Amino acid sequence: MSQHVPQNEPLEVPRGAYPMVRISSEFFLRSVDLLTRVQGDKLNSGLVFMAVSYNHMHDPGGGAVGVRELARRLNLPYETVRRHAMELVRAGQCSATRDGIAVVPAVLKSRANVDVMRSIYLNAERMLIGLTRAGLAKYEAPSRSAARRGNLTRDQMAIATASTRQLLAGVRMLGDLWQGDLLRGLVFTAIWTANVKHVTNTEPSVSQTVLSDDQRLPVSVLAISSSLRLPYETVRRHALALEKAGICRRVGRQGLVVPAAVHLKMASGTVQAHGMVTALLADLRRAGLKA
Repeated sequence: MSQHVPQNEPLEVPRGAYPMVRISSEFFLRSVDLLTRVQGDKLNSGLVFMAVSYNHMHDPGGGAVGVRELARRLNLPYETVRRHAMELVRAGQCSATRDGIAVVPAVLKSRANVDVMRSIYLNAERMLIGLTRAGLAKYEAPSRSAARRGNLTRDQMAIATASTRQLLAGVRMLGDLWQGDLLRGLVFTAIWTANVKHVTNTEPSVSQTVLSDDQRLPVSVLAISSSLRLPYETVRRHALALEKAGICRRVGRQGLVVPAAVHLKMASGTVQAHGMVTALLADLRRAGLKA
C-alpha cells in the first residue's frame, strides 16, 4: 500500500476556495455514500456503474464505453474496473458488447434508477443552496414539489449530469493526489470534512481561509467507517497510516483531527477542487440555469 503523502508547493488560493471546498466535499461524500449504498455497499461497483451511466446522461444517444476508458475516468486499475464491470453485467444492470459496457435500457428507465438520479440532483441542489448562502453562487431553487414527482425536469437533469461529472472528476483528483490510493484519499477527506462539519452546516462563510485547530472537532474511526460504508479494520488501517505520516493527529480518545497546517501544505488540492466547483457552476449557467 502506498505511503505517499501529498506535498504541494505553496500557491495562491482563490478567495472563497476554502468555504467552497468545505461545502462541496460534503456533496462528494454524500454522493459516494449513495453510489455505494445502491450497489450493496460495494464502492467500486457504485463508481463503475455511475461512470457508465454518465455516458448515457451526457449523451442519451451514446453507446457503450470501454473498460480502459472507464479505468481512465475513475483513475482505478484496469483489472479492478473490469472485475466490477463484469459483476454489473452478471447482475443484469449492464451489458457487455464489442464496444464496451452499457447500462441496460430497462435499468436506465427503471424507477430505482430515476430515484438515484433524483437523489444526485437533490444532493447537488443542497450544495448549490449552501454555496449561495455563503455568497459563492447565485442558485435559485425550484419549488420543492417539482423535485420529487415523476421524471426529472430538464433543469434537474442538467444539474444531475453536471454534478455527476464533478463527482467523477473528484474521484480522479483523489487518485492523483494519493498516487492511486483512492481509499486513503476518501478516509482523509471524510476525517477532515467531519472535523469542520459543524461550521460547514451552520456558518459556511465564517472563514475565507483554513479553519484553526481550535475550531476542529475530532471524529472516531467508527464514525468514518459508518459514513463511508467501509469495514472498520480497513478505515483503521488507513487512519493509522495517515497518523504515522503526520497528516492526522489523535486527540485522546475523542478521535482524529487533520490539523490546519496539513491543509496549508496541501493547497493545490484545494485549488483543484475549487476549479471543479467553478466549472460546475459555469456548466449550469451554459445550460440556462442561474448559478
